[in-house]
Amino acid sequence: MPATEAQIRANRENAQKSTGPKTEAGKAKARMNALKHGMRSKSPFALPQEDPAELEARLREWIEEWQPANVIEQTLVERAAKASWALERVERFEAALIARQVRKAMLRSRARVQARVGLLGRRLFATGNRGPLEGVNDDPAAFVAALEDSPEGVRWLLERWGEMRDLIDGDHAWTYTDQFMFVRLLGKHPFDAVVDRELNAIFLAWEALEEGRGVEFWGHLHLGSSRDDPALSRCRRWRELVDRPADEAEARGLLRAVVDAQVERLQDRLAEVEEVEGDDAFEMAERASFLAVGAGSRVVSGGADSDEDAERFDA
Repeated sequence: MPATEAQIRANRENAQKSTGPKTEAGKAKARMNALKHGMRSKSPFALPQEDPAELEARLREWIEEWQPANVIEQTLVERAAKASWALERVERFEAALIARQVRKAMLRSRARVQARVGLLGRRLFATGNRGPLEGVNDDPAAFVAALEDSPEGVRWLLERWGEMRDLIDGDHAWTYTDQFMFVRLLGKHPFDAVVDRELNAIFLAWEALEEGRGVEFWGHLHLGSSRDDPALSRCRRWRELVDRPADEAEARGLLRAVVDAQVERLQDRLAEVEEVEGDDAFEMAERASFLAVGAGSRVVSGGADSDEDAERFDA
């Protein structure tokens, strides 16, 4: 159906009203409607782990916020938006670098502590200064004290005392090795049972469990003592400084009491060193983060051009 004369006249009037922007700013804006954001280029600004849609949304928000009036302003707004994106990327990189440095420092610290605990345990249970222990003074009290300086060391001691408790409660036969470990865990030399009343009572408890078990163990150590030991140790003889337990039950009770007292003391000690360790761990993390910040600034300033360079910062 052909348009009426009235419709044609109305269309002409509407066309006159919709001629588009009349100001220069408006016309420039309209010309930029077809411009593509940087995200549309062949080399996207977003990295593989980043969300291109998020960057595109930022570009669009910045353009809508700043309302650039020409191509130059449009370009500057886009560059500013991309710069803010890049700065946030740098902040994420720095945070990741610091977190990695702190984790590695904490892992290295735990590894060193575990290695030290293992070495102290070997020294505590060593029977002489041979092999890797050569030149180390045989001081069980010092070894026990050193083990009690860390939560790992205290837990190691608690595990050993747990083994001693199992030995007592399980009605197992004591070996020289068991007896040696028991006394050394107290930070003492077994040979000193002839002068130390606590050790003497322990040896007599072993006697009550098995005739000769305590005295023969001491005699075995006596035979292995050196003539050069201080205080003429080779000249010592076995003697009973305290009363023997009346029976096997009393003997086990005495040994159990020794274990329980050590466990209770070590549990209190564990609470103390764990509190200290928490402070030490925080300080270590702070130190590690400071070193990582220095490494991060070198990377940002162009000091590292490869993964190998970045790895050197962790050394």
